[in-house]
Amino acid sequence: MRHLLLLLLCAGSLPAQTRFILDADTANEIDDLYAIAYLFAEESITWEGLNSAQWYHYKSGDSTVYQSQHLNEELLTLAGRTDLPHPLGADTIMGEPWGGYQPRNSPAAQFIIEQARQGASSGGGAAGAEKVVVMCIGASTNLASAIALAPDIKDKIVAYVLGFQYDTAGGYWNKDEFNIRRDLNAANYLLNAEGLELHVMPTTTAIQYTWQRDSTFARLDRSGPIGEYLKRRWQTNATGDKERVMWDVAALQAFLKPGQATEIEVDTPPENSRRKVWVYTDIDEEAMQRDYWDRLTTYR
Repeated sequence: MRHLLLLLLCAGSLPAQTRFILDADTANEIDDLYAIAYLFAEESITWEGLNSAQWYHYKSGDSTVYQSQHLNEELLTLAGRTDLPHPLGADTIMGEPWGGYQPRNSPAAQFIIEQARQGASSGGGAAGAEKVVVMCIGASTNLASAIALAPDIKDKIVAYVLGFQYDTAGGYWNKDEFNIRRDLNAANYLLNAEGLELHVMPTTTAIQYTWQRDSTFARLDRSGPIGEYLKRRWQTNATGDKERVMWDVAALQAFLKPGQATEIEVDTPPENSRRKVWVYTDIDEEAMQRDYWDRLTTYR
């Protein structure tokens, strides 16, 4: 799969057989919903499912995974896509508050295991087609738990996570970041997972993808019921924000359009197992935004 993705950097697109699972802490911020909405008309992948993820902290309220699950179901219903599997994720972190890698079993973790094994058993197809891509745009609890529950799937998955900060010039990692702090144990588990192909969109790169409220609302007004829903979510959950960083959308679009992003292979942090992972160092935010609105304004 790694060699396939390197070739795709030149081609600028993904093969249609790419199987994809999105794992989202949807109720945390508004950008998860914007990322999910973009996928409804995506033809470059086979979208297998949408998992809900926890994002617990002292301001979040209880049962954050159920909040995310509710919004996933609400948006899928609006889009007429309740046929898409949307399993519930874990409601708390992997391991213990002080560390450890005890998995959190959940329907979402079992779904990842099922999809990974299904691809491996089907065989055939183009290089890398048997693997399933799992993208975590929140805490990576469900993915890390799935691999801990079923270690045989580790080489059947290509993992993408949004999180961390990364200093390209110095080669320094920083784990003091929201998604990573929501489940540091899971993040470390993925970094330590020898044989797992891991791609990271750090917030230090995603921060380039900042949208202005007024121009966003004008475009959402031309995007039908889904646009109305996304606009209302900004109005009620980002009240007063004149701009927003679309962290999750940046991670998703960088994956879907490899030609609009730059990745490099780097060493894991020194406290983790010594291996290579992939980190995004730049994105073409203007091209991404053009593509986003070309997509959304067809939703009428």
